[in-house]
Amino acid sequence: MSDLPPPPSTEHAIIYVGAASLSLIIGTRTDSGSFSLLEHLDKPLPIARDIFRQGSITRSTVEQAAGILKDYLLTVREYGLPLANVRLYNTNILSEAANHEIFLNRLQVSTGLIARLIDDGDMTRLVYQIGLRMLKKNPSLREGHTFVSHIGPGNTRALYFKNGRLSTYSNYRLGIYRAREAVAGADGEAAQHLNHLEEHIRGVVDHLAQDYSGYQIDNHVAIGAEIQSVAAELASARQGAFRITETELERFTESLAQLNPDELVRKLHVHYTGGEGIIPALQTNLALARRFGDEALWVPEGDFQRELMLDLMTASPLTANFQDEVVQAACEIGVRYKTDRKHADHVAAFAQQLFRELQHLHALDPKYELVLRVAAVLHEVGMFISPREHHKHSLYILLQTEIFGLSTADREMVALLARYHRRYNPEPNHPTFSDLTREERMIVFKLAALLRIADALDRTHAQRIKTIQLRPEGSRLNILTPGVDDTTVEQIAINSKCDLFREIYGFDVLLTKG
Repeated sequence: MSDLPPPPSTEHAIIYVGAASLSLIIGTRTDSGSFSLLEHLDKPLPIARDIFRQGSITRSTVEQAAGILKDYLLTVREYGLPLANVRLYNTNILSEAANHEIFLNRLQVSTGLIARLIDDGDMTRLVYQIGLRMLKKNPSLREGHTFVSHIGPGNTRALYFKNGRLSTYSNYRLGIYRAREAVAGADGEAAQHLNHLEEHIRGVVDHLAQDYSGYQIDNHVAIGAEIQSVAAELASARQGAFRITETELERFTESLAQLNPDELVRKLHVHYTGGEGIIPALQTNLALARRFGDEALWVPEGDFQRELMLDLMTASPLTANFQDEVVQAACEIGVRYKTDRKHADHVAAFAQQLFRELQHLHALDPKYELVLRVAAVLHEVGMFISPREHHKHSLYILLQTEIFGLSTADREMVALLARYHRRYNPEPNHPTFSDLTREERMIVFKLAALLRIADALDRTHAQRIKTIQLRPEGSRLNILTPGVDDTTVEQIAINSKCDLFREIYGFDVLLTKG
């Protein structure tokens, strides 16, 4: 008998607590990074209904979730998967429940798994990836000006693509279950109920349409669990998408509104919990189509939630294209706050070079390179309010601004880096910084030290120093500045700001001729 340990399992599982159901997928990860599906289970769970009806998860729903998870773990064991190969995620709307921490703790105790909460930034990234795949499959959508909307359980996301690249992004507080529960108590016939829904969503739809009124829109793609689940009832798929006319969508929505819950479930082959969101979802998509004057909507082929789970399993947010999209979105925020774009881009380039070439010193995960780049692009947004203490204004603005592709934790780190890009060092009692773990605080120190050097290299905002070369020598980091002989201004700026770099990395910084 061999004493060698068994080979590591190539099978993995994702459990996802969604807005209306709790799902499990099990599959095999291939050498290429793709995922071959072996098992997909889905059971109803009224998370969104609880949250938007009463603000918390009911005791019965908590117990129901624990029971489903127990069954799912039995299935996982049947496949021989160790718990290390199982990940547990929760919908981003869970954070709106008053007892979400209690709920997450219960799931963790019940399963032995760390219960991860997807936040709005994560969800946006996942929706972007689904939309991008659809554009790649369909040249007519990829080559034009395509508006992508995602009507989620609590929020609506809008992404605008030019020739397959993200141009603009926005997020609105309008969602399927948020709208449904707002009009749930309204009496009347089906037509009246649709009118009540339309009245409720009109304000946000008008706001969204106004935001994109100056944009050319050749195609409108509608993404979402509900509209994707019924798209095959209305059209045939072509190149990975269904083309549904506004008239077809209107007739179908009105016909579904005439059905009682039992009839709706039988007709669409859905469970009751999931069926609750279908009419509000269709009505919201219809309202958007009308407001934009769309002749038709394009809807991706496939199961939205299963695709989302596969993305959680396989997708990497660190691809070069995605990072570029995130930085471009940050640049758009900078434009909104009238920052100096040339200075911001120059500082971002220097910060990226410092991060990469000093990797042996900071030893940070590569994902923080993106955080640093975004912070460099946005470090002066506070100037929009006032040059005086603009670093504090930057903190406030960035804490309140969603940044495409970044999680809440990463956005908070960006805000803190903007706060500390000047000579004031982080203190344990500073707001937001005080909430971080010791490890997170050290990351802020390391990145802020790099950002300060990068910012000082363009102290004049004139991009005098075009390129740099790093030459460590003993306890000194020489930065060569080819083509620039007099760097007195920049050296003074570095001297006033490099105390943090010296304390963290142990180097003085000296500019020298290249």
